[in-house]
Amino acid sequence: MHPIVQQFSKMDIFKKLKISEIEELIEKRDIVFKEYNKNVLVKARGEEIDEIMVLIHGKIRAEMTDYNGKNLVIEEINAPSLLAISSTLAKNSELPVDIITEEKSVIGYLPKEKVFDLCIQNKEFLKELIEFLGTKFNFISQKLWFITLNNLRDKILLYISSKLKSEDDYIILENSIEQLSHLFGSTRPALSRAFSKLESEGVIKKEGNKVYILDKSKLYG
Repeated sequence: MHPIVQQFSKMDIFKKLKISEIEELIEKRDIVFKEYNKNVLVKARGEEIDEIMVLIHGKIRAEMTDYNGKNLVIEEINAPSLLAISSTLAKNSELPVDIITEEKSVIGYLPKEKVFDLCIQNKEFLKELIEFLGTKFNFISQKLWFITLNNLRDKILLYISSKLKSEDDYIILENSIEQLSHLFGSTRPALSRAFSKLESEGVIKKEGNKVYILDKSKLYG
């Protein structure tokens, strides 16, 4: 199996297509692939998009800049995954965020009319697409709530709650404090102080990238 076809077949929505159907999309050049180096602005906020973007290899981040000029990371996405599909399928198909590569990446561009054709031809593909959009809506809703939280303490506790498995008493931080500060719309020193304060209160204990939860009653949910 071609490596690109294999990446497509890992995504739930494309699992509903036969391998031969995915191969046909590639062979007929319905999908155009572009390579990007690290830290490249792929698409800018406000830009109109008429194609479904599929991250084949690499990693991207979706971010916004607030009125104070501070960058706020909305989401980090690893391949393989669909990108900005809700915006693409909207009547006003303008991107609400900047899409920037975190590492060398390959993105495929599939005309949305072709996606509509696949939805008509394949009920399971349509069902998976709708479920994906619903999941993405829930994520954005939670993210908006996260942004509206007034202090770093609440943001850290909510972040830990979202990462913690019910049977565990710790989480692994997959991002550096610097990266988390962008995610939280904060500065690195301020975030470090907030973690230290939670430690001094006996809520957590941080050892490297591992955070132990000492008092689960303080978490959300």
